[in-house]
Amino acid sequence: MMVELPAYRTVDDGPALSRRLLALTEAGRPVACPVHVGLGDPVALSSNDAHITHTVARHLAEGTAHALPPFNSVPHPALRVLNAASWDRVDAMTADFAGMPADLASDLWTRVDEVCRRGATLSSAERGVAAELLLRLGYPHGAAEILGLLDADVTTHTFRPDMVRAELQAFMRLYPQARSVLEDRALRAAADPGMAPAARLRLANYIVVLDGKRGHATPAFHRAVELARRAMEETPGTGMARHLAEHTLYRAIAFEPYLRGDEEGTMELLGRAAEALEVARPGTDALDSLSWNDHAFPMFETLSKTLLGYGEVRQALDSTARLVTINPNDHRAWAVRGRALACSGDLEGAVRAWERILPLGGLPVAAAGFFLGWAHGELGDTALAREFYELSYSVDPTPEAIAGKVPLSV
Repeated sequence: MMVELPAYRTVDDGPALSRRLLALTEAGRPVACPVHVGLGDPVALSSNDAHITHTVARHLAEGTAHALPPFNSVPHPALRVLNAASWDRVDAMTADFAGMPADLASDLWTRVDEVCRRGATLSSAERGVAAELLLRLGYPHGAAEILGLLDADVTTHTFRPDMVRAELQAFMRLYPQARSVLEDRALRAAADPGMAPAARLRLANYIVVLDGKRGHATPAFHRAVELARRAMEETPGTGMARHLAEHTLYRAIAFEPYLRGDEEGTMELLGRAAEALEVARPGTDALDSLSWNDHAFPMFETLSKTLLGYGEVRQALDSTARLVTINPNDHRAWAVRGRALACSGDLEGAVRAWERILPLGGLPVAAAGFFLGWAHGELGDTALAREFYELSYSVDPTPEAIAGKVPLSV
């Protein structure tokens, strides 16, 4: 019988974010990785996301942005701010890239700033990479500026094929209230036969995932699925890039059967995504390996969560075992691994998984602490359970799940 875990959900409105940031400054749980605050060199506990961010920055600074392979994921928009709060460095939360405090700004940070200041003199490839880097670091205004979007009209803007993802992400960050308008513009571009199929696929996939994660199979969602399939059919080429594009398509459109409750259809598409990923596996090139891992992580995270949702715990255990080898310093890997182990009844194993999150520091410690508190409570150690609940509350006091788990004086 599958064990039922308690729900732990965060609230992201303004007051909750303010409380969360204040708690992080006082919790004494600093993030171990220095990449996203100042572009310090990756450390032993840095995640794949951090390695990618640092690699992108280095290639941009060295004038080799054109050599970068496609990357799939983008860190949470508030990651730099949250990490800076965990270091109790409010001065690093500035919205201006050049405003990073001198003692935190690495030489690489300074070199990237110098590149970004060249603005319009950069090649289109450099501008696109620079904008995506600024988005990874939580500077949407800077990304929009380097893309020339600050004065653009979202209702009429025509996406440029070589910068479609960066432009759409920058607009979405700056104008969240215009999401429906931006979706419409993106779908118009994804249907434009004058735009390269690869660019159309990126736009359509973006809308599929954006709406799919919200759980709404809107007309825009279905239109995006249709356009993504069409763009993939028209995408030329072979090799790793082609197979990774196929992988992103199947993983994205798996939302369609998932949202209508079709388990067989969902797993069939996720299976095709996994097959395309395996075919795309690179040789020994370090950049290609970094790109492949960046696609593989969300694949196995999605697969693991979907399997757990369908009650397929044994398969989820296999999937999460793969996940933690792909990205062993990503809190998300250990979070879902712990969930799978707990669902299988192995609470001791779940505890060991969630404990792997604690040395990483920062906001993820809050959720890890909550589930460690729950697990130790289930195992009968109420004192240790309370200790972990208090740890969770100290890092983030806002989730409803933590209410009543700690004394009011904490």
